[in-house]
Amino acid sequence: MWQVGCSIARHRRLCNDFRLLPFPGFAAIKNSMISPGSLVIFRGQIARVASCAEGKISLELESGEAKKVREKDVSLLHGASSTRIPPAMEGGDFVTAHAMLASDHEGKAPIPTTWRELAELVFGVYSPATAAACARYAAAGELFKIIDDVPCALSFEEIDHLRRKSEEKLQESERRASFIAALRAAIRKKGDTGLQSALKTTQEFSRYIADLESFALGSGERCLIGADAGIAETREAVHQALLDSGLWESSFNPWPTRAGCLLWPPRLSFPKSELPAYVAGRKDLRHLPSFAIDNAWSTDPDDAIAFDGEFVWVHIADPAAFIAPGSALDAEALSRGATLYLPEKIVPMFPEETVGLLGLGMEDSSPALSFGIRLSDEGAPVETIIAPSTVRVTRLSYEEADALLAGGDKNLTNLDSIADLRHAHRLANGAVDIDMPEVSMKVDGDEVRFLSVPSTRSSEIVREMMLLAGEAVARWAYERKLPFTYSSQEAPQFPKSLQRSDGEEKLLSIQYQRRKGMKASIVGTECLAHQGLGLSFYSQVTSPLRRYQDLLAHYQIRAWLAFGGDLGNKTARKDPNSPSESRAAPLSADEVSRRCILAGQGSSSTRQAERDSRLHWIAYFLSQNPEWEGEAKILDLREQDIWIIVPELGMETSLRTRRPLALDDTVTVKASRVSIALHDITFELA
Repeated sequence: MWQVGCSIARHRRLCNDFRLLPFPGFAAIKNSMISPGSLVIFRGQIARVASCAEGKISLELESGEAKKVREKDVSLLHGASSTRIPPAMEGGDFVTAHAMLASDHEGKAPIPTTWRELAELVFGVYSPATAAACARYAAAGELFKIIDDVPCALSFEEIDHLRRKSEEKLQESERRASFIAALRAAIRKKGDTGLQSALKTTQEFSRYIADLESFALGSGERCLIGADAGIAETREAVHQALLDSGLWESSFNPWPTRAGCLLWPPRLSFPKSELPAYVAGRKDLRHLPSFAIDNAWSTDPDDAIAFDGEFVWVHIADPAAFIAPGSALDAEALSRGATLYLPEKIVPMFPEETVGLLGLGMEDSSPALSFGIRLSDEGAPVETIIAPSTVRVTRLSYEEADALLAGGDKNLTNLDSIADLRHAHRLANGAVDIDMPEVSMKVDGDEVRFLSVPSTRSSEIVREMMLLAGEAVARWAYERKLPFTYSSQEAPQFPKSLQRSDGEEKLLSIQYQRRKGMKASIVGTECLAHQGLGLSFYSQVTSPLRRYQDLLAHYQIRAWLAFGGDLGNKTARKDPNSPSESRAAPLSADEVSRRCILAGQGSSSTRQAERDSRLHWIAYFLSQNPEWEGEAKILDLREQDIWIIVPELGMETSLRTRRPLALDDTVTVKASRVSIALHDITFELA
């Protein structure tokens, strides 16, 4: 065999280059010896030809499966007739055969041979059994492999590469097994700081930890490392494993990231100067006493109110004078949709310095977009002035404003009377009053504080003035046929016996029933009534620093003002105050609609993150304070449970009890089960 092998090897070295060239007519003759009983290669597998007819071959595979294929889909392994596929056989010197073929080969490319040559080199004889043995060995890919149904000897360089890959795979398997064992131990003995520390600090485990964290934070459809560790492939199960193993602290809040929210401010600079087209023409309203009234902890004042004896003035921060649609800042704000308010942090829609530059009352005077509104005796807006302005604003907390109001401050008492008129006007148009307890949550480090938002008269004044601005501006845009962002809401659905507003007594169960009957509000370019507010026209325009849809409305207003109202001219034209710059026409209705949809998607993620984060911190607080008890009010009686509100926590949930209870009863509750990862809190009567 050795002599035969050497002769063949010498012949192959002389003819190797020739054999790699296409042989004329090879495609036609390569399978000319295929007949029933022949052994062939089909897709890297051994098969026996059962029959041949009309260019089709019926095959029996080693697995027992039968297939009918085209003749060109197979390659001859051995032409002799066999009654079955030969079984596996021992023996044969594949190592020597490989050395003969590869000894003087340079480079990485495989070395092709034939099944006959390989069988004769390895076994000294070419038969169905030896050919099948060679095919099985080549399929394993150690020294040989099958390429295009032909056996090829691997180069020494390729074998060395495969060996290294095999070793790396083995090492990876061992590292993976070590991590899984360490993770299971840390979970099984949760609280063991030694095990947890070893898990966190072992450098070779970092990639597996990152895979777990990435899945728990919302990336990927599967978590293979978690599944291998026996953890269910759900975000909640992996989250729980990260908590139990000590890889995550129980205070860690993953919900904003899961919702797709960014957790850092825009990494752009806000312009220090206005767009050239908007520089000239600010109305000086610094003589008007104007007030930005908000919660004491508010940090982004973007609206203020005033009254000049004839017009109510609502001043709004003016970012649209500094940035343009399509700019990098605009694109960033559009992608976010809204400022993200989390108990532990605020992630602004604009760069952090924006509030310092544009916040009303942050400096002695502030740029603003001001809406002056004159009302009829019934409280309806009859004239609206919109002007870029410069204002001087005093910032007040609700409590400070109420104190001034109680002391008879003329400006605030006038606004108070107007607020009463407006409220009555809206109620007459079918508005629904809903007054539920409001709680602000703040987290400092791991400390969770719940701050009850008091019901103040000044907050009602501000609310009515913001609604007035939204109605007046929407009407203004509609009359000018300006593509705009309108907010609408269908009429609520609740029993006729349910009053839409309260008398002296405000029962929480009534507020809940009203809220349950409300329809979802819609933002778009179609102007429809907002039934819940009792307004025929309404647009949100008072928070352009915090909501993109408000900013979009400001873009349209600003463009209309700069365009002089000439919407028939759809091309940009030169600004006489800035000859080098063009005025941009208002966005089309289609573009406004497109931006509304995109902003809505972003703000929807933001709202979801805010809701989920509140529940996370409530669960964390209760897990850290297992003895907590608090009062709850009964809002609704259901078949299987009751629906309650826990005012101290600002939380609504269900409660199972057999105790007979009535609406608006006050009960004491405690948390009987808290799962931070599952976002689940179960209360019971204390």
